[in-house]
Amino acid sequence: MSTSPERLTANAANAQHSTGPRTPEGRARSSQNARTHGLTARDLVIAPNEREEFEELLRDYRASVQPQDAIQQSVFELLVGAAWNLRRIRRMEVRACSDLTLSAGQLEKELDRLVRYKTCIERTFHRSLKELKALQTNAVIEATLPLSVRQKTLPLANAAEISKRTQHFEKRGELQLLKALIEAPPPNRAPEALQSPSLSTT
Repeated sequence: MSTSPERLTANAANAQHSTGPRTPEGRARSSQNARTHGLTARDLVIAPNEREEFEELLRDYRASVQPQDAIQQSVFELLVGAAWNLRRIRRMEVRACSDLTLSAGQLEKELDRLVRYKTCIERTFHRSLKELKALQTNAVIEATLPLSVRQKTLPLANAAEISKRTQHFEKRGELQLLKALIEAPPPNRAPEALQSPSLSTT
C-alpha cells in the first residue's frame, strides 16, 4: 500500500520537531553511533588507542592456552576475538547508559541490541574454549598410546577412543594381536578378484 501525499507531508512536519542531540558532544556521539559497531565483522575492530590493550589480552590468552598446531590456532583466534568483543560490548553498554541524549526507549532498544550480540559472542567463546580443551586433551591421551599405535594414528583420530580400545586388548592379553593387526600390510587381492566379471550372453 503506497503512502499518500498527505501522510508524507505529515511525516516531514513531524521530522522537524524530532528530538535529537542538541549539543556538539551529543551530535558527535550520534555520528559515532551511525558507524558500524564491528561486532559481526570478519576482522576485529581495534582502535589505535586500544592496540596495546589488545596485544596484552592476546599475550595473556596465548600464555594460558598455548595453541600447538594450525587447528588449535584457528580455534584460539575465535576465542580471543570473542573475548575482545565481549570487552567492547561492556564498554558500549556503559557508554549507552551514560548518554544523556538517549530517551528511555532508545536506551532500552540499544541495550537489547547489545544483549543479543553478547549472547551470540558468549556462545562462540564457550564453544571455542570447549573445542580447545578437547583438542589438547586428545593430544595428551595420544601421547600415552603405545608407539606402534601412535605411528598409525591419524591426526584427527579420537585418541580417547583408541586408548579405550587399546586397554580392552591389553586386559584380554591381546595387545600383541592388536600390534600385529596394526603393523600388518594391507591384504593383497587375488588376481582373479581384480578381473572384471565377464558378461554372459544368451
